[in-house]
Amino acid sequence: MMKKINLVPFPNDAESDGFFAAFSSAVMPCLGITADTPFWCSPKGGYCKHCQNNCDPSRCHQLMLYHTFLTVSGVAFAFDYPEDDSVDFHSMPDIPIGWRWEELFVSNLMDFAGLSFVRCKDRSVSDMRGVICQAIDNGFTALCADTRNIADDFGWTHCWNVVCGYKDDGVIVMRHGGEIVTETDTEYTDWIVITGKTAPKQTYRDILQRIYETLTDTSHDKLEKDIEAALSGVTRENSAVTSYRIMKINGVPVETRWHAAEAFCSEDNLLSAMTEDADTKKRLADLFFSRYIADNNDETHGVCQKIWQLLNVGPATGYMPIEESFKLIQRSEVQMEMKRLWKTVFDNDRAVAEEIRKILDRV
Repeated sequence: MMKKINLVPFPNDAESDGFFAAFSSAVMPCLGITADTPFWCSPKGGYCKHCQNNCDPSRCHQLMLYHTFLTVSGVAFAFDYPEDDSVDFHSMPDIPIGWRWEELFVSNLMDFAGLSFVRCKDRSVSDMRGVICQAIDNGFTALCADTRNIADDFGWTHCWNVVCGYKDDGVIVMRHGGEIVTETDTEYTDWIVITGKTAPKQTYRDILQRIYETLTDTSHDKLEKDIEAALSGVTRENSAVTSYRIMKINGVPVETRWHAAEAFCSEDNLLSAMTEDADTKKRLADLFFSRYIADNNDETHGVCQKIWQLLNVGPATGYMPIEESFKLIQRSEVQMEMKRLWKTVFDNDRAVAEEIRKILDRV
């Protein structure tokens, strides 16, 4: 006997965090979202009319879920991903080095999605097959990960998989990138099995409060000072290390703030459905658009692109520095301009936090 649920492959488009990418694909069928579900296209200001030949509503829905889950968790407002151990400190509240998808984090995401789940540690496929078969029969999926060595070679970006079916001799698993395999005896350190639907306990205010706490976490002030100090102390000897560090930090907000803006600018997603306050939704959509993605407006996405350009970093270099970058960062004019641009990035976050604070004061 075989039963399988179709999934959208992950990562899909601009998805750098492996957990959120897998989670979005896993949750999509559980919520009953299909290619026939109307998709709100923010750039077009209306529901998708398939104006592009390569437009795939299923992939659009999956990417919007990624935008939204990253945003409501608060991760979209940090300067690193919480499972990345290569940083000196994390820029989210209560996230220590060595953090591994703690229970409250997963519970909040599942609650937001309106789903129940069970979580198991250090179990084999054969141990889990019974509960997985029951979930699949009911139209739900599961996630599984091996987190033993994820600190090596950026393993955290691709350690999560989605269980999307079963056979007589095992379970059907989709891996990072969309590869489908049958597994019979693999042991995973972490299993998250979606078991049903439930009424969310979180409110729209709770989400805004979590975002505000991330944006105003003291780690952001520390990071801003660290970046300025690093740029003031560039030498020939440390230019490579400094370039790599600055570019690695830059690679997070250039994506995540864009994801956050996409989530808040949509008029039909899990986040917008949490409130009927049209004025607040418009106010937040305008705020996130103007501060994070509006072209030629000192918005964070464009500013981070300029930070890359100062060191001749871009798609051709894999968004990482090259030999030329080490020379460029030693120039005083480059350092000064980079400081100015980084101040704009942090100023945008402060402006967003202040507006959210005002909204929290009245709701």
